[in-house]
Amino acid sequence: MKSRLWLNLALVVVIAVLAALIYFKPGIKKPAPPATLTHLRAADITSIRISRAHTPTVELVRDGASWRMTAPLNIQADQYLVKSLLDDIDESVKSSFPAKQADLGKYGLNPPHIRLWLNNTEFDFGATEPISDYRYVKTGDSIRLTPGLLYFRLTHGPMWWVSKRLLPKDAHIIGLQLPDATLTLKGDQWQLAPADPSLSADAIQNLLTAWSTAQAISVDKLSHGKSEGEVAIELAHVAKPLRFAILGEPGFLVLARPDLGLQYNLDSYQRASLLELKNPARAPATAAAKPAASSNPRQPAHTAHKEPPHAGTAGSRNYPPGY
Repeated sequence: MKSRLWLNLALVVVIAVLAALIYFKPGIKKPAPPATLTHLRAADITSIRISRAHTPTVELVRDGASWRMTAPLNIQADQYLVKSLLDDIDESVKSSFPAKQADLGKYGLNPPHIRLWLNNTEFDFGATEPISDYRYVKTGDSIRLTPGLLYFRLTHGPMWWVSKRLLPKDAHIIGLQLPDATLTLKGDQWQLAPADPSLSADAIQNLLTAWSTAQAISVDKLSHGKSEGEVAIELAHVAKPLRFAILGEPGFLVLARPDLGLQYNLDSYQRASLLELKNPARAPATAAAKPAASSNPRQPAHTAHKEPPHAGTAGSRNYPPGY
């Protein structure tokens, strides 16, 4: 009996040793993690600077949980585009070599095409390697070959990084002047001038929501288009109203901020939701059930109707992930 017990214990020990050998693999070195352009983590980066020849330098700084552009303009940055940039800073490195004795001009690095600073770490982007189409990037004392997606994100002009939102995310509208109507918040009630008793509370709320959530397709420097009117928006805790000039542009709704020297280019379908104050359209009522049977053949059957909810507000647009 004791011999069988000792035999079972010996088998348990052998199995445990074999399992440990399989799991820990002594003598076999684990492969080194793939090389990346930088070991900086996106969460640790608080400032970004992008420099290109003949183009104003772009400076972005972390402002709490969001990003703000401080040069060439002081304005809210596009949060999605900054995040996309930071998501690519750890792109893979195909190969690398010392930069000390390299001919920088041969690799398009004297001068570089683009310079990027993440915090105080500099990355110089040069030409592409002709066979693999990977791009030369100098950082520190080495030149590295990377796929080039990060470089692509840096090739856009300064206006690319400006937030596409017409109003700040946490803006609270207390006054809105359209070309044909003015809304003013008095206490907790909205007053409309000229008065229009036919307008519902939904019409006013839809207009306010459209402005609060509206985003442009793109932002450009201000052009000299002909003005077709103006929109003035008063925000709580903001001293001066924001003023948007409506510029004539076939196929688009262009809202300009002369004080910033910018224009916001929107889809033309947003014109109605942003510039017109009207009751939301409702679908016509339709029979939702067959007429109920009646015990009296002369009594008409009653038809059941279901009131459809009104459509949600238009006026916001999310730019595609490819930006």
